[in-house]
Amino acid sequence: MVKVVFQYNVPKEKQAEYLRITQDTIKPFWEAKGCQSYSVWQEADSETGFVKEMLFESGPGMKETMSLKESEPVKETFFKFAVDVSRKIITKKV
Repeated sequence: MVKVVFQYNVPKEKQAEYLRITQDTIKPFWEAKGCQSYSVWQEADSETGFVKEMLFESGPGMKETMSLKESEPVKETFFKFAVDVSRKIITKKV
């Protein structure tokens, strides 16, 4: 199991649109392409802080899914809202 964790900010005035597009477009896209779970969380102590978790069966599967050419418009949509993005790839050990 591989988890990809993104930490980022979304300006307050863009959050409602970001969450709607994520629910209607971004999440269904990734889950149809091999992502087993796609979750977005808002940080409790930040008005703009978000965390996104994507779960994949394996590292090679994650790399294949994340590099799909057809994912470019979805990634561009995400980056229209998200700023100060960091990413960690985590593998389950226990």
